Amino acid sequence: MLCEELELLEGQFDEIITKLEDPNLTDEERDALEKAYHQLSHSIKDHQSIGHGGGPCYEE
Repeated sequence: MLCEELELLEGQFDEIITKLEDPNLTDEERDALEKAYHQLSHSIKDHQSIGHGGGPCYEE
């Protein structure tokens, strides 16, 4: 099972993707969501690679 923190990050990531699919977003809203998307993507990658001292990101 994934660790709790990674599950939270991935949930937030999914919410951003869903919001980006809205065709009625303003340019400002889309820009903010795209920025959040990129930041969260990096946070997830960082957590997976170094979030547990280089160990796997799983909980028993």
